[in-house]
Amino acid sequence: MFNNVFYMLMIKGDQREMKEKFKGLVIGLTVGSLITGATAFAASGKMIEVFYGVNDIKIDKVSKMPAEDKPFLYNGTTYVPLAFVAKALGQQVKWDGSTKTVHIGETEGKNELYFERDIKHMNVQSGYKPTSHYEYNANNSLSDNIGNEYSNYLKIKMNGYVSDEDSWEYIEFPLNGKVKTLKSKIGLTDEFKDTQATLVVTISADDKVIYTEKFKAGEFPKDLELDLKNVLKLQVKVQKQGEFKTEGEIGLFNPVFTK
Repeated sequence: MFNNVFYMLMIKGDQREMKEKFKGLVIGLTVGSLITGATAFAASGKMIEVFYGVNDIKIDKVSKMPAEDKPFLYNGTTYVPLAFVAKALGQQVKWDGSTKTVHIGETEGKNELYFERDIKHMNVQSGYKPTSHYEYNANNSLSDNIGNEYSNYLKIKMNGYVSDEDSWEYIEFPLNGKVKTLKSKIGLTDEFKDTQATLVVTISADDKVIYTEKFKAGEFPKDLELDLKNVLKLQVKVQKQGEFKTEGEIGLFNPVFTK
C-alpha cells in the first residue's frame, strides 16, 4: 500500500542553486509520516543539512538507482528509502498505524490474506488459447501506469489479433465465506499504459456482478474496495474492446483481503 515515499525532504531556498545540497530534512518525523510522505513532524524535530552524494546503487551488477527519493549522506552514513530496500528484496511493505510498526514481507496479524500465499486460484478460463495470460505475486515487481511499483499484485493480459467476442479471460478464487473485504488499486500496467484498447474489468461474487469499470490510456488507477462477506467464490474478468491488433493489461495493485 505504501510503496513509494519513505523519507521526506523539505526544500529550502532556490533549488536551481542548491542542486545536490538540500536543507530542511526534518528529524523526529513519525514513522507514519515517513511512509506516507505526510508533512507532520514531532515538536522536538530539528533541521539538518544533507547531501545527495550517491551516484548509483547496483544489485548483482545491475543499476537500481531510485528515480525519485534518492539516497543521501548525513554524518558519514548513507540513508536509503525503506521502500527501495523492500522492493530489492521482493517484499511488500505495510504500515500498521495502530502499533506504529513497519512490516516488510508477511505481517504478524492474522486478519490479512493475499493472493497465492493464502488464497490460490481455483479456475482460469479464456475466450482464446492459451489461457496463461495472468500472473500474481510473482518474483518480479509490477508498475502501474503512473510509475508506482508493487511486489503484491494480480495482472491479466489481453492479446492482440483477437476479436472482442473472444478477447476475455477470468480467474476465480475460493473465499469460502471467510473474507470480509478486498482493497486494492486497479488500472493499466506501465508496460501497456499507451494501449489503444479499452479494457473492461468485471468482478463477480458468487456469479453476481459487484464491480465493473472501463480503463483507457491516460486514466489514473482507481481505488477498489469490495464487501465480500459470506462470498464463496470471487471472479475477476477482463475483456478487451476496440483496436483489433492492440494488446492491453490490467493490474490489481497491492490487493489485500481482510477476514
